[in-house]
Amino acid sequence: MKVRTEARREAILEVASQVFVEFGFKRASMIEIVRRLGGSKSTIYGYYPSKEALFQAVTRAAGEKQIQTAFDELASPDAIDRIDAVLSKFGQELAHFLCRPDLMATHRMVLAEAGHSNVGELFYEAGPKQGVSDLGTFLGRAMEKGRMRKEDPTVAALQFFALLEAEIQLRWYYRDPPPLSDTQITGIAQRAVATFSRAYELQPAPPSGTSSPSPSAAPSGPAPNAESQPALG
Repeated sequence: MKVRTEARREAILEVASQVFVEFGFKRASMIEIVRRLGGSKSTIYGYYPSKEALFQAVTRAAGEKQIQTAFDELASPDAIDRIDAVLSKFGQELAHFLCRPDLMATHRMVLAEAGHSNVGELFYEAGPKQGVSDLGTFLGRAMEKGRMRKEDPTVAALQFFALLEAEIQLRWYYRDPPPLSDTQITGIAQRAVATFSRAYELQPAPPSGTSSPSPSAAPSGPAPNAESQPALG
């Protein structure tokens, strides 16, 4: 019974995601979701008590399915000592996630309706807010261990995401931007991490038996690509 229940829950989230993107949050209806899914409204309400709760569940499920493993890496015991490599890998995985067509469609829908409903708040609370918290916790630990310059870790997390989105966000405003190659997406992540590394003076772990240096000079992050252009394709 549990397997069948989870399968039904996943089916509801999949269909609901399609309906939200197609109609937008305001015009999406539980009736349309039921029509595509089959069954009755009471079945969906047995899982999610409202359209708002269903939308938040769709948002959380997308993150858990596509990017949760990247956030889990931040909590690994030795992640701080590998901060440069960890942030580089995290940035690349997150950049690939942000470039997904379905996520771009979701962002467009949220931006279009945020001024007319609470859909923007629902989206942020269900997904990005937790991401900022998780990355902020990781960066705060790194600051305490002297791996980067001490500042407000939550602000640092917000700035990291902003740098990563800088070359991606403009794609949301074009009707049909050409897809980016893996090489282009990797370049976006590398440039964002390099800028963040210099700004926060990221320090590698000291050799065994030596003390950790205090961040005070320019970091050893990779130099940005001087020929980089906005990532429209």
